[in-house]
Amino acid sequence: MNFAVIIPSAGTGSRSGRDIPKQYVEILGLPVLAHTIRAFSGFPGCAEIIIPIDERWRDVAVRCAAGIDIVTFVAGGNQRGASIANGLAVIGREVDLVLVHDAARPCVSRDLVARVLEAGARYGAAIPALPINETVKRVDEQEIILETIPRGSLRAAQTPQCFRRDLLERAYAHAAHHDIVATDDASLVEELGEEVRVVEGEWENLKITLPIDFERAEKVLMARLC
Repeated sequence: MNFAVIIPSAGTGSRSGRDIPKQYVEILGLPVLAHTIRAFSGFPGCAEIIIPIDERWRDVAVRCAAGIDIVTFVAGGNQRGASIANGLAVIGREVDLVLVHDAARPCVSRDLVARVLEAGARYGAAIPALPINETVKRVDEQEIILETIPRGSLRAAQTPQCFRRDLLERAYAHAAHHDIVATDDASLVEELGEEVRVVEGEWENLKITLPIDFERAEKVLMARLC
């Protein structure tokens, strides 16, 4: 099946502890974004990789995609949703499935991509997610516990998230019309009243957020080279 991938890369990653955006920090000699691009570039059926970027980092981003001719760069927006919308606007009309993946998840496996694609093609919308192991508390502004939330039905969402192209376009049009801001694309599809299926995620598919995450990602990538 042919699909396109949007990898939003315009963020700054301020919690990473680095003086450059986290997607451009090097791991094993390559920027994080380069590893992420390579996770998809050789995947059967990957027709396009669209990367919304901050234009100030274009030269670095282009180097991350050196030698990969299916990559297109577009201007990122001031919010993640605006970047995704810009990416959707340039995807070729022959593409029916769209994946959206965090630039700072360089350890995504081919097995996970395949599972999400299969579920997305079958059901129209699918995401990977993991059970929550810790006890979950809801607190107020003073950090006082208000309740303990049963975790049995809770899941931590990951990417890549897969959608029929027309469904994702409708979700973004609806979000723009109603000024809806969300932290992931599945939330916007949910706003339409559409079902989103969950497939089992992977613990190694970590998102680089904090300084320690660079070391964790490096260990995962290194283990795959051995």
